[in-house]
Amino acid sequence: MQPNIGLINVVLGSMGLPQPDWLGNPHIALYSVIFVDVWKGIGIATVIYMAGIIAIPQDYFDAMKLEGGFWIRFRHVIIPLVRNSTFTVILLSFIGGLRSFDLIWAMTGGGPGFASDVLTSVIYKQYQAGFYGLSTAGNVILFVMVTILIFPLRRFFNSREIEL
Repeated sequence: MQPNIGLINVVLGSMGLPQPDWLGNPHIALYSVIFVDVWKGIGIATVIYMAGIIAIPQDYFDAMKLEGGFWIRFRHVIIPLVRNSTFTVILLSFIGGLRSFDLIWAMTGGGPGFASDVLTSVIYKQYQAGFYGLSTAGNVILFVMVTILIFPLRRFFNSREIEL
């Protein structure tokens, strides 16, 4: 994402397309960091889903072969039986997204300006500036946000859980 010699801009330049400053433009800096964060999490999500699909007993697939093709198996067997994997991926992605301080700080430092600041980077900046009470209050707000969003999500997925 380096504006002059970065791989993305070199490829774009060779095709004659504009080469944006991915991390220096306030309008796209946060989107660039989000893209990298999503890319970083695809591997673990894939492994979790693979484990969930492998855990489905073969009997379900054998029964669905009589009913139809791949779409039937996917819609009526795989999707309902990987709900636990889906919950795990959503939970880890959500918590990882709220904790994404390290990636934002390493890539942009919260800038340009305040364009890529998130709650965790603001908490860190307040702590660094010596506002310990304010940074502690920010951590409490972060904890409350995670709690408010995780418990209903857990209840929703538990209500739709299917026993094998």
